[in-house]
Amino acid sequence: MVLAAPLSLVQAAPDTRPNVVLLIADDLGWGDLSSYGHPVFRTPNLDRMAAEGQRWTNFYVSSPVCSPSRGAMLTGRVETRSGLYGAINSVQIDGDPFGFPDREVTVASLLRDAGYATALFGKWHLGDAPRAYPTRHGFDTWWGMPMSNDAYFVGTPSSVSVKELRQRYARGDSPKELFALYYRQAVAAFKNPKNEYWNSPLISSERVVANGTVDYRDQVIERPVDQPRYNKRLTDQVVSFISQKHDKPFLAWVGYEKPHLPHMPAPEFVGSSKGGPVGDAIAELDHSVGRVLEAVRRSGSAKNTLVVFVSDNGPWVLYEELVGSAGILRDGKASTYEGGSRIPALFWWPGTIRPAVVDGIGATYDFLPTVVALAKAKLPDAVIDGVDLGKTLRGQVPSPRQVLPYYYKGRLQAWREGDWKINLYDVSGRLPQVGKPSKLDKPTLYNLGRDPGEKYDRASSEPAIVQRLLHNAEAFEQSVAQAAPEFDRVTIERGISGPGGN
Repeated sequence: MVLAAPLSLVQAAPDTRPNVVLLIADDLGWGDLSSYGHPVFRTPNLDRMAAEGQRWTNFYVSSPVCSPSRGAMLTGRVETRSGLYGAINSVQIDGDPFGFPDREVTVASLLRDAGYATALFGKWHLGDAPRAYPTRHGFDTWWGMPMSNDAYFVGTPSSVSVKELRQRYARGDSPKELFALYYRQAVAAFKNPKNEYWNSPLISSERVVANGTVDYRDQVIERPVDQPRYNKRLTDQVVSFISQKHDKPFLAWVGYEKPHLPHMPAPEFVGSSKGGPVGDAIAELDHSVGRVLEAVRRSGSAKNTLVVFVSDNGPWVLYEELVGSAGILRDGKASTYEGGSRIPALFWWPGTIRPAVVDGIGATYDFLPTVVALAKAKLPDAVIDGVDLGKTLRGQVPSPRQVLPYYYKGRLQAWREGDWKINLYDVSGRLPQVGKPSKLDKPTLYNLGRDPGEKYDRASSEPAIVQRLLHNAEAFEQSVAQAAPEFDRVTIERGISGPGGN
């Protein structure tokens, strides 16, 4: 006779789905890590991560500015599908009462529904109104800053505040003159930054479920945040979370403020590099990544944890002498040339990912379908532009991504297939063109395999390739049901706009 074991003695099979840690640098260029060839900056922890995992050389963001880029990472969708873009304001500005829309589903929501603990640490930049907080969009907890560290600019003693600039804009003052004034003030503040020039809040938020009712506990911890101390405190929060005894797998989403301007590193990192303030900021970023990886190792879960490191866009070349480098690539942030859209990308998972350099194409919005598959979760009932990179991470197949659309301000500005890329617009992150894409009379064509710096236009010698790429780009754009731009609602509905965190 066979007796059934009492239910109290039956143990559930252990949950072997991996933990996921996503580390997002802010404005870090493709050429800013020593593993990507920087001649001065030293990034030993990120270099070790690259040596022990996969380093991708053709990895991209969906848009070369912060908010649309992060929105695509969260949703797996290009900006025109989700509405997470702006034709007027390219990013979410501070004080916007709208923010991340309820209709969009995030990777955090999908993983939480599948039984994951979800936490966001650091920068959000998809709305600073409570209805837009990360805890309303799939994360159990959030500790960090709602916008970039240059947002909430109150100015130097001699400058005009952003609030006054927006009021002048609403009264009809010249946007060009207002931007020029803001730019001069920002340069002065960035060259000699002081904490009191920015009134950024530090926020904690928790989603609480009791008796079937969802509630939220939101708190402003301090304002202004102490920026020189912020990165260490952020890292402490991440390390503490990873070190906890979790009864289920987790997603830790970490949005760094570094090396975004202004540079206010901790005292122990001031002068620690040979690269000036931006080099010091990158050194502090690298140190934080090292602490996070060590926390994963010490937790005993390294072989069951995928850690991903990316940037949200290229370096902010508008402030050239103060920022990092896109290396051999052309231009930077706010440009759909390679320097604005191609980023460093590292994948680390001991025992699963073998050391390799991957030259195939990948994108940050591939994160959602890749992680959803690893978590054995369900994709949302929506068009997903990302592709599952799981087999490539395991070294089984080349990257399945063959094409790449480049978006900025709601326009398809460029298109890549294999090594070939056509540029439909000329757009630079530098003055005087910054933020003003101009449609080219004729597309330019570059072979990125041979010419990653986009120096030699091949359009006249390869007309058939131009026509093929142009046809496919137009077909893709026509297939997208374009949503209205969320980031312009504050302008359209409130009649206000102007400079904000970028």
